[in-house]
Amino acid sequence: MSAFYERKVQPTPSTADLWFEKIKYIPEEALKPIEKRIQGECEHWPYNITSTMASYYSQWLDSHPEKRAHDNFFQCSDCSEGLIFAKKVIEGKKYSYVFRCTKCRQNHNQNYPAMSRLELMENYEVAK
Repeated sequence: MSAFYERKVQPTPSTADLWFEKIKYIPEEALKPIEKRIQGECEHWPYNITSTMASYYSQWLDSHPEKRAHDNFFQCSDCSEGLIFAKKVIEGKKYSYVFRCTKCRQNHNQNYPAMSRLELMENYEVAK
């Protein structure tokens, strides 16, 4: 899109990385319609490109409700809806931990490290 708007200064790789972090959840199939809409409706490069894309994606989802993600968890013998809960005693204190299950990969929250139940059982007390 930078070429379409004839930007004199291209975004730096670090800027592009920051932008990508904000919109990486937008699926590829929605990107072309969003790009066409921006080029058709915006006379100039949008002031906040990521916000514009997020807004257009939300509107795209409204017109394509079948594309919305649904939480359909299936039964995994190693976890609870993609998460494994574990405890560990360190210097007499009990600590609780949460991990994403690497067996079923149902949970995508990057705030939790991913590990298998079997690996966790080596160093943690694993709940079930």
